[in-house]
Amino acid sequence: MREIRLFDSLSGELVAVNPGDSIRVEVRTSPVIARGAVDIGSTRPFVLFSFLERYLQREGFRAKFLFDSPGGGGTYELGGYERLPVSRSDVDRWVNVCFGADREGREWPPAAPEDRVPLNDALRLFGHQAVALYLLGTHYAQPLGDAQTGLANGARHARRIREAIATLVPDRPSPPDMGVHLDEFRCALADDLDTPNAFVAMFEWVLEAERRGGGVGDRDLRAMLEMFELDDLLERTAGRR
Repeated sequence: MREIRLFDSLSGELVAVNPGDSIRVEVRTSPVIARGAVDIGSTRPFVLFSFLERYLQREGFRAKFLFDSPGGGGTYELGGYERLPVSRSDVDRWVNVCFGADREGREWPPAAPEDRVPLNDALRLFGHQAVALYLLGTHYAQPLGDAQTGLANGARHARRIREAIATLVPDRPSPPDMGVHLDEFRCALADDLDTPNAFVAMFEWVLEAERRGGGVGDRDLRAMLEMFELDDLLERTAGRR
């Protein structure tokens, strides 16, 4: 099992996560309503929390997640669909991860009303792959950036992945010498959930596959897309073949 480090917002240090540790996720911002629907940018902390939870579970870390909702309301243990109050004194070791604020704890200001994009509009106009690439494409301790620009870039990146997949051999091993990009991808995520550098590694793999002109096995790319639950890019393409 590889070491995974996260930034503990209470100590201000990167700390190693141990199997069985509790992860207290502190969400600093509440969802913003835009034209009767939730603004996409304000959903980012919850997307990050969900991704962190699934990522650690995929990597074999049997972590307990304690969730602090915005605006107070106490700490909850997530189990199935129930949220049960948990006393922090009952936790042997926990790491405090803060979403929705920078390293100094300063919250990101909400987008101006004219710049807000409702989540349902983003999904309808750009698709969930573009939304995921946008929301996870910036490190969680950095501001997200303009939604329209980010969604357009996300859609372009999703399109490029689909085009590359069309040249790959489905469910076959990737060339061993291309495995360095998968290693870099995994190392990026293990280093404080560095999703933007993980995407860089993934697109370097795509670039190398493009250079080879086709016939490359898709398993490395499949592993990376599965981590972000974007593997339907592969399945839909395979279904059209």
